[in-house]
Amino acid sequence: MLLIDADKQRSLFKLRAIQSVLPVRYAQKSSGREALASFQRARFDVIVCRPHLGDITCCPWIRMVRSGKFGYAATPVVVLCDESELQELKPLVDVGTLLVPSADPVALTTALQAIRDGADKPTVLIIEDEVDAAQAAGRALDKAYRVEVAHTGTAALERWRQTHHPLVLLDLMLPDMSGRAVLAAMRAENPSQVVVILTAHDAPENHQELMLAGAADFLSKPLDLHGLPQACACALRAQACMGNAERSQAAAARVSELSARVRAAHYFIGRGQVARAGAHLKNALYTTRASHPTEDHWAALMAEFDT
Repeated sequence: MLLIDADKQRSLFKLRAIQSVLPVRYAQKSSGREALASFQRARFDVIVCRPHLGDITCCPWIRMVRSGKFGYAATPVVVLCDESELQELKPLVDVGTLLVPSADPVALTTALQAIRDGADKPTVLIIEDEVDAAQAAGRALDKAYRVEVAHTGTAALERWRQTHHPLVLLDLMLPDMSGRAVLAAMRAENPSQVVVILTAHDAPENHQELMLAGAADFLSKPLDLHGLPQACACALRAQACMGNAERSQAAAARVSELSARVRAAHYFIGRGQVARAGAHLKNALYTTRASHPTEDHWAALMAEFDT
């Protein structure tokens, strides 16, 4: 474990709490620069940090990890946050990043146990009719992913419908049906499914139609087994970024609606039309039903109105 915390005393207290539950080897660093140097030298199973690393915030630091240029890109990262930070950092969450409430005494050890046991590993479905090639790809991914293998399109679709794998590696040449048909079936049932094509012909013009049909990427055969885990992590991270963008757009739309409702309520209150103002405020409350203010925030708001 790589533990990054500018507060050394807090860091040691957290380490003792972890070691009382889990046997763990660790490197403790007090800044992002120190941690990056350590990350470049050694392979860590998990990184635990705070939203601020002393000299840099966690967001650009995690981006550096995910780039794969400084170490293993798919290393799990656990960020310890207070309640307000949990909301602020939600867009940071990707397939390998977990936000954990720092006030919960068991949340961190529970998360670390899940990472150790592989409970949070994404599942990858490899669809490849060449048995040796499929097994080699599976071994390359086994540390960071739970791997399932199918050798025909029919078997692959059956397993995929049962498990809903976050990522599919799909060979185009299958004995019973084409990879194109498998891709079309998956995308028809789940338009957000991440599918990476495995191909012996990597010229972009050969696969533009597959990309337009929804494939996330394509990898050349024979596969670079050393770089395969990072390629999978990049495909999943790109999908997570798109999901975050869609959620941000939805949140912006809710804020816009809330603003319009509040303005309308203010307009009707100014004209003495309390019932119509109340109707707009009820709709505004419905718009914000998923995000309630914290007790401290609520107390501050009430104090503001009292004064």
